[in-house]
Order: sequence, then C-alpha cells, then structure tokens
Amino acid sequence: MKWSLSQILLGAGLVLSMSAPLHAGPVPSGLSISAWVGLDTGNSKDPVGGASQSGSIFHSNSSPGSSSFSGSPASLSPSSLSANLLQTGDSFGASFSMSGSTGNFTTVQTDGLFADFSLNLVNSSLSETFTVLFRVDTRNAVNVDGRDAFAFSDLSIKDADLNELYYTDYQADSLNPGNNRAENSLDDSFSLILAPGQSLAISGLQRQRGGAFGDGSSSYSASLFSTILLEEVRSSGGNNQIPLPGSLPLALIALLGGAWALQRRAHPASPLAPPVQERS
Repeated sequence: MKWSLSQILLGAGLVLSMSAPLHAGPVPSGLSISAWVGLDTGNSKDPVGGASQSGSIFHSNSSPGSSSFSGSPASLSPSSLSANLLQTGDSFGASFSMSGSTGNFTTVQTDGLFADFSLNLVNSSLSETFTVLFRVDTRNAVNVDGRDAFAFSDLSIKDADLNELYYTDYQADSLNPGNNRAENSLDDSFSLILAPGQSLAISGLQRQRGGAFGDGSSSYSASLFSTILLEEVRSSGGNNQIPLPGSLPLALIALLGGAWALQRRAHPASPLAPPVQERS
C-alpha cells in the first residue's frame, strides 16, 4: 500500500495532538467550581437627598439568571445567586451605578453599595492536578463636577491568604483632587492550581459611594460593571492525560523522514536558492 506525504503527516499530527491535556469545554468530572454573588443588603444604603442608584447581579447558570434593583437595595430579590460553573465561558458578576447633583445648601449622597463574590473549587481526583484560569472583565468610571463632590468605585479579588489577584480602583474628588486615581491590575486574569484532593476559596468585594455638598452646584456619577469568567481548565496526570510512549517520538521522526525521502524521489532536487536575509 502506498502512503502519500499528506496522509503520513496527518497521522503523525493526530497522534501528537492526543498528548495535549486541555479541556476546552466542560469542566472535568474530578473538579467542581461553585460561584456565588450577592448584594450586601445589610450594609448597602438608600440614596439621600434625591440621589439615584441602581444595581444588578447575574450568573450564567443560576435560576433566575439575574436580579436587579433601583433606589433601595433592600428591594433586590433574590439578593444572591449561586450555581456551579460547568464549562468554559460560564460567568457571574455584578453592576452598580449612581449619580447625584446639588443646588444651594443641599446634600446629595449615595452612602454605599456593596456586593460580595465567592469561588469555591474542589479537586476530588486522586491523581489529576488542575490549573484553572479565570478572566475578569470590568468597566469602571467615576466623574465629579463643581466645588465639592466625590465618587469612588472599586473591586478587589483575593485568595484565602488575602493575596490580591485582581483589582480596579477609581476615585474622583473635586475638593481634594490629590485623592483622584484610576488604577487597574496589570493582568485581567488569574490562575489557580489544585493538586489532587485540594480545595481553594476565592473572595471578592465590590464597592461604590458618592456625594455632592456645599453652597453651589456640584454633581457626581459612578458606574462599575464586573464579570468573572471561567476561561480555561488544564489537567496533568491521571487518566485524562495520554502520554507518548518513549519509543513513539522516534517512530514519528522515522515516519516523517521517510515521508520527506518519498517526496525528494518524486521531485528531484533543484539548485539551492540563496538564503533569505532576515528582516529587522
């Protein structure tokens, strides 16, 4: 039986591809990822003096998938959402927005909105190690105008040892402009490694607050949209990884060498072309 070069190369490529232990879809059976997001209705405050605020929480796998409020945080129902992340692309998050403006000798405030996030990961496998990659998408903005107004909006995600994995931190203050900042993590993703039998817990806190004061026209606004997304799961060890036997790479090299020999016999060699100069 004659084998074409393309058939030999295709077969070699298929064998090599079997050695890549990458889960591109469903979460492996030995790994569970529970994700929870909720509004802290006990500490979140109603707006004061005609200010406005709204917020929502959402989860790709919960039922219902989202919940929102406008005005009083106590009106949010349900105030939390929880479900497992089952495949790459699953996500959960929260959004806040608030604004206010003041006339003469009035005070307008939104005294605080708070949302909590948690991730609990458990590796029940006896032999597999999982590397789990999450991506955080945030859109954060604050703005103030006038003599005396401020707004801040932030999110911080930490591990159980309080190491910060991701943050966004924005603040604007017209009375004390030295407090102004707009800071974000250098990386919008973080990875967690779970050895066989290991569990990990991750927590996050999203906050927003603002106000306008004094004897003039001042205003403020803030918005923050945050999503935590399961981007990738990799495994090593266990039955899901198919290692190449020690002799197989040599066999593949021999196959490829034979393939190139067949091609050379089918197409006599032409004079060598001059080397191509690398361009900088």
